[in-house]
Amino acid sequence: MKLDTKQKVLIAIYTEYQRDIPNIKEEVTYQKLGIGAEEFKIAVIKLENELLITGTNMPSSKAHTWGVFCVMLDKTRMTPYGIEYVENKLGIDKTLSGIDKVKKVGEKCATWGWNESKDIIVKVLSEMGKHGIDKAFGG
Repeated sequence: MKLDTKQKVLIAIYTEYQRDIPNIKEEVTYQKLGIGAEEFKIAVIKLENELLITGTNMPSSKAHTWGVFCVMLDKTRMTPYGIEYVENKLGIDKTLSGIDKVKKVGEKCATWGWNESKDIIVKVLSEMGKHGIDKAFGG
């Protein structure tokens, strides 16, 4: 199976969303996903339009593609539809913990050959693990 750009962006947002304090704006970028800026922007617009994500700031401009100057993910978050879509697409049990969901995303992305996902997944897993250790020791 091959992921299209929109699916890559959604899976990256889903992965970052699993953290206790997601930082979608900083961690989900076209550079980190290995896609073009314009493709990234259009994918985000489509995801908002399809109600898979919400809260994205999209300043309008008649001079730009689809009437949108840029997308700002400061307040972007997953919708219940988006979560369900990703979990169905990847075969993730919705009762799993966040860390187990991220591991499952990593397994699936590896089988699809999406190498850029590795950096996001490793960072999220390491920060989730550190946070769990800090909580266990009262930090």
